[in-house]
Amino acid sequence: MVTAGSSQSMLGDDLTLFGRTEVFIYVFMEIVTKIETIQRVMFGKARLIDYIFFILVFGAFSIFGTLIGNPVGYGGISNIRDLSPMIAGLVAGPVVGIAVGLVGGIHRLFLGGVTCYACSLATVLAGLLAGLVYLLNGKKCLLDIIPAMLLAIGIELIHGSLALMISRPFAVAFEVVATAIPGMIIANSLGLAICVIVIRNTKEIVKPADSQ
Repeated sequence: MVTAGSSQSMLGDDLTLFGRTEVFIYVFMEIVTKIETIQRVMFGKARLIDYIFFILVFGAFSIFGTLIGNPVGYGGISNIRDLSPMIAGLVAGPVVGIAVGLVGGIHRLFLGGVTCYACSLATVLAGLLAGLVYLLNGKKCLLDIIPAMLLAIGIELIHGSLALMISRPFAVAFEVVATAIPGMIIANSLGLAICVIVIRNTKEIVKPADSQ
């Protein structure tokens, strides 16, 4: 039986990741969106070197999203690793999204744990799916806030589903998913909303000519 006290405790645990990460997300986005190389990618005026720099920066933030996460047992981590490939895919398309996802995913793979293969794959898939949304959206940089949050929720649900399908033993995988995914849904969806707001504000302030 779930009591009111245990429900509040579970909600508190789910909000912990959000509380630990959202300030970092905001500060990171405020800093990187001021860099001209990143701005050229945002405005679709990037050269190859700009894309490489973008992938390295957001790939590093994907790794950071794992390192700042909450361990949940059996090597599982409640984290915001998928956030960077989602941003990359929505800003620059599937190739960049996948590349950022590979950086974060390969790092996660080497950390091991019951769900390491599923979690690594899910991070790459996050970049791919966000990139496909970018193409379906007419190659427009980003979505509105609510659709972006729904995308993040959907990707985290896929993340959890992959862990249940791939990871064994199932009982352990289920425990990890039940513990980690609710917090990841909250943190990644609200984090993506913050990113959308910061990028949109930057694009309103910075003129395309300034980013060349």
